[in-house]
Amino acid sequence: MVASVSIKSNTIQISKEIQNIQKQFPAKIKQILANVSASQLRRIRLRTEKGKSVSGSPFTPYSTKPFFFNTNPEGQPRYKFFEGGYREFRGSKGRSTKPDLNFRGNMLSAMTTKVSSDKASLFFRRQEENKKAFFHDIKGAGKGRVVRPFFSINNKEEDLILKEFAIKIEKILK
Repeated sequence: MVASVSIKSNTIQISKEIQNIQKQFPAKIKQILANVSASQLRRIRLRTEKGKSVSGSPFTPYSTKPFFFNTNPEGQPRYKFFEGGYREFRGSKGRSTKPDLNFRGNMLSAMTTKVSSDKASLFFRRQEENKKAFFHDIKGAGKGRVVRPFFSINNKEEDLILKEFAIKIEKILK
């Protein structure tokens, strides 16, 4: 899974100007893209920690359907019945019962960026975390295959990225 930020325009004149800026200041453009993409990663993390999807709506609550769960996945399996489902299991482990896609913090902390002179990509640096994100974001996680879209850029965030980028470009050109 990759989210990308790249420089695009819909007119020939603006496109040529952007290309000229890229040729004159490649290191600065790369630095700006790095800053803008880091800001977007921060927005994704904050939004997700608040239990909000890309669209701003709350995530679907964790399941309260009773189930048996292995409470010791690293060692000898120990199964325990949780009347309140996965939500109760999270509470028993001292975790938030509000969906925030964060149990150990590995998935969200694995989000990173790759920057070139004309593009910044957001992605997960470890395959295991990328797989978790894919299930949460696209395929659906858990037995109920619940989708909680989080790893994308909404229109409001896109506008923020464009504004931030424009402000930084203006400073270069002055």
